Amino acid sequence: MLKSEVISSYQAAIGRLGGSKSSPAKKVAARAAAFKRWGRETATTLSIDDLTDGTWYSGKGRNANMGLWDARNRCFWLTCIVDQVDPMTYPLPGVRAVRMKRERHTDDNGTFQPRKPVS
Repeated sequence: MLKSEVISSYQAAIGRLGGSKSSPAKKVAARAAAFKRWGRETATTLSIDDLTDGTWYSGKGRNANMGLWDARNRCFWLTCIVDQVDPMTYPLPGVRAVRMKRERHTDDNGTFQPRKPVS
């Protein structure tokens, strides 16, 4: 076997192993690389120390993209619209409700990433 074939087979083996393993660090790196290719910078997330109590922040969350910071409870309050489907009248739209939900900051293992205060 040629030396180049040995090297390429080794690289193929470790490439398959590395590609099949998933980790949070790989996801972050892939996202950053994609943003760099597309010419977009990754938005910075404000830390908990930079937040002001009672201020609305725009950002990225699981349920909404705007949240009111509550320093006492260390969470964001979000408004969400929920459509409740009734199985008996399924094709027809169900009752719509507006709810308040809480999301924690990403530094507290939450899902809301505040980007900037809303003025």
